[in-house]
Amino acid sequence: MPTKRSLMIAAAMLGLPSLAPAPPAFAHGPSRGPNGGQMQDIGAYHGELLAEGGRLTFFLFDANDRPLSATGATATAIVLAGGRQQTLAFAPRPDGTALVATGDFRADPSLRVVVQLVPAAGQPRILARYAPIEATR
Repeated sequence: MPTKRSLMIAAAMLGLPSLAPAPPAFAHGPSRGPNGGQMQDIGAYHGELLAEGGRLTFFLFDANDRPLSATGATATAIVLAGGRQQTLAFAPRPDGTALVATGDFRADPSLRVVVQLVPAAGQPRILARYAPIEATR
């Protein structure tokens, strides 16, 4: 009797669909989020980063793009702008809808940001790299 591995190899050679489980269907490439920022995967979540002037706003969503509370989450941003690198700490908005960080940079098309997020106490740190689609000034 053929093994699952031999069936997968035969299917691959014949160009047939694999018997391996399909990857999750919720992957986000960089796209425009509901708040106007760049949205993409960050671990099992989706994160939207909005850059305006010298301010970053980070919105967190579940895998189905439903907004999540930022209460209890901690995050930092490593910002590369104008040839300088800065590390900024995010603070939650009072209403818990997002995390906000400010720094000495201008949001322009050359802006690059790495967000390091800990969604809740005891969870591992996860990363996402952002190069805003269209940074606003």
